[in-house]
Amino acid sequence: MSKPLLPLVVLGLGIVGTATIFSPAQEPEILNTMPDENAAVLMQAKLASTEKVIEGLMSGHFGRIRNGADDLATICQAKNWRRLEDQVVVHYRAELLRSAKKLGVLAEEQNLDGAAYAFMTSLTICINCHQYSRDVLRTADSRAEEAVPIPGSLPRNKVRTAVHPN
Repeated sequence: MSKPLLPLVVLGLGIVGTATIFSPAQEPEILNTMPDENAAVLMQAKLASTEKVIEGLMSGHFGRIRNGADDLATICQAKNWRRLEDQVVVHYRAELLRSAKKLGVLAEEQNLDGAAYAFMTSLTICINCHQYSRDVLRTADSRAEEAVPIPGSLPRNKVRTAVHPN
């Protein structure tokens, strides 16, 4: 494994390892209240597929990388994800699908450095989507119950402040 590749793979292992040690009780609220029960199963399947990719990257086993990438692409195409109506989430899912397909092609070409880079791209997409779900969607969901006045539109003693859920 080339020296520039090693820090990326170690970073990926650390992030995936950290993600797998948290129990559902420790996850942010938005991830625990998924209306579709299949979403949690699909997310666990995504983690399992990324573990295959990491095993393949670490061992140089291109078949494992390809299998993990194919599994990830299949999961991305599932129709029973929550928030299918949210265009940002749909965008992230489409980007992850493209990245997973590219990862599979690079594994087929036995391009370890390219596969590692594609995996890191996939990982970045996952992190960004989870950050959006956690920070934007949860905040939007918690504020949907009441209208928040524009500052200055109410007398000073009637202005309410919005409290961030964190």
